[in-house]
Amino acid sequence: MNRLTTIWRSLAPRTRWSLLVVSLLLLVGVSSGNGIHNGFTYDDVEVIQRNGEIHTLHHWWTLFAHSYWPRAYGGDGYRPLTMLAFATQWVIGGGEAWVFHATNILLYGAVTIAVLWLVSLVLPTGAAWLVAALFAVHPVHVEAVASTVGQSELWVALLLVPAMAIYMRRCLTGTALSLGEAAAICVFYTLGLFAKEHAIVLPALIIAAEVLLGSEKRPLARRLVTIRPLVLCLTLLGTLYLAARSAVKGGNISGFQPFVVFQTLDLSYANRVLTMIGVVPQWIRLLLWPARLTTEYAPPDIDIAQGPSLVQLPGLLLLVGVLGLAVVLWKRRGLGAIASFGIAWFCITLLPSSNFIIPAGIIIAERTLFLPSLGALLAIGAIAVWIAQRVTALRSFALRRNVSVASFASAAVIVIAAGARSATRTLVWHDNDRLFTQGVIDAPQSYRAYYMLGARKFEAGDERNGEHAYRHAMALFPYDPFMAYNFALQYQLRGTYVAAIPLYEWAFGLDPKLRGGQGRGNLAICYANANRPAEAREQALLAMKYGGAPLWQLRRVLQYSDSLLGKPEATTRANSLRADQLAALFGKSPPQSQNTLTQPGLVVPSALLTVAPAKH
Repeated sequence: MNRLTTIWRSLAPRTRWSLLVVSLLLLVGVSSGNGIHNGFTYDDVEVIQRNGEIHTLHHWWTLFAHSYWPRAYGGDGYRPLTMLAFATQWVIGGGEAWVFHATNILLYGAVTIAVLWLVSLVLPTGAAWLVAALFAVHPVHVEAVASTVGQSELWVALLLVPAMAIYMRRCLTGTALSLGEAAAICVFYTLGLFAKEHAIVLPALIIAAEVLLGSEKRPLARRLVTIRPLVLCLTLLGTLYLAARSAVKGGNISGFQPFVVFQTLDLSYANRVLTMIGVVPQWIRLLLWPARLTTEYAPPDIDIAQGPSLVQLPGLLLLVGVLGLAVVLWKRRGLGAIASFGIAWFCITLLPSSNFIIPAGIIIAERTLFLPSLGALLAIGAIAVWIAQRVTALRSFALRRNVSVASFASAAVIVIAAGARSATRTLVWHDNDRLFTQGVIDAPQSYRAYYMLGARKFEAGDERNGEHAYRHAMALFPYDPFMAYNFALQYQLRGTYVAAIPLYEWAFGLDPKLRGGQGRGNLAICYANANRPAEAREQALLAMKYGGAPLWQLRRVLQYSDSLLGKPEATTRANSLRADQLAALFGKSPPQSQNTLTQPGLVVPSALLTVAPAKH
């Protein structure tokens, strides 16, 4: 060990730094490099593969007037720079997925080097390298790197980490930022905002760095006054970004539509916060022991709060403990303050997706822990340095040597194990069949895992297993109207209209205006094909009221219904109507025989067909 240390110290500083960078890039390649063979999966399909807006660079500036998600899928988010990056990669690679994955891997390597730079400002080089190495192989980063839409997380990190490094370099020495450095921070911030909205936390990170790490040459109040112009400038840029976002999203400056479970159960703010307090142990586990990873964190695997309960107690204790630890460490200054800043970094960067302030579109998404994980690793690095200092102070040389060797071996084992876990997890993201099949293995109590598997099975033509997965999902959690609606739509496309009707009724019982006129129009067609003209007429009129469905189709439903309801022999004629006549009426190919499924695929409790779930 001493010999290696001597050789290392004999190298020129630039050579040492180059070797550190190369070793980190190798770790990134080992942990994530096999992802270059992956295809488009999950959200990649709709956001990139089927989204014609990002398939050309003609009129690229119009991307700044478009939402991130296509309008057909809600028009959520506003990330024009990420969309511009997608368009560039699509044009360069002709739509090949490997170009996107290669870009993600390169960005991951660049972010890891930026992490080394930032952490080396506050910790010794060896500890900084260890933090960066753990960042390079952390399994919780797989979703951000292996999923092409996770690229927004990488862009934000690549812009915010150097911005913070520029600021912290001056903050630690008590010197003022130059005009060029302040301008660079503002540019990085602006680009970060247009890459992903989570970059909005930069001013809070700067204030936290000044409070926790700032030089004690001047009082805190004086230091905060000094950074006021920078913070005000960043605040102005953030406000302008929110104004642009609001203009594109029709007055909405929030993030994505709230998670469907929050909407369906009409969860209050208090219960949403209680739900997330119960999730705190999951965050801690994913950062410190990410052995189990999954794409779907949903009920009943995740408890949805209906008021205070013992389920939230572990999370509450952990949350109070972590925040209390941050305060105690800050008071100790030195390494304690660095660890405290790491905890603050984690909390601040997690806030946008935490559901504590505004509702997010997820409960947990592993990709959103990409930037927060740096804070946790920084705190661990500071604690590791503190332990190393105590070991160095031991009087026994043999004990010091044994502890040092054990520590080195433990760190090596952790890095290797984490890299291996990341590499194997990356392979899961190869395609949707593999991803969604693994999803139900990883989270057998998450209804969305089965929901996504069912949708994929139907898409692949495996109707039997798709139906089975949908049924299991609805048994786990029967309060997702989109799931019931999509299940019904699958039956309708197969021509099994009788089975589709109770599912549509169930979905509209949960959300009466689900899919607007298009949804009610689908139900009207199912009623008509099931020889229930009165209900078909009622739903067709509702569809006209809501709008969005083809009027010619609705008029034909009304014509058909009225022709039957106005005559005494309507029921007899409806029962004897041939399939090809009905198909001609609706302008599509003849449906399958209604005898293909003698009973609905799911036994729906009658109470759920007419009554929305109780308020939670």
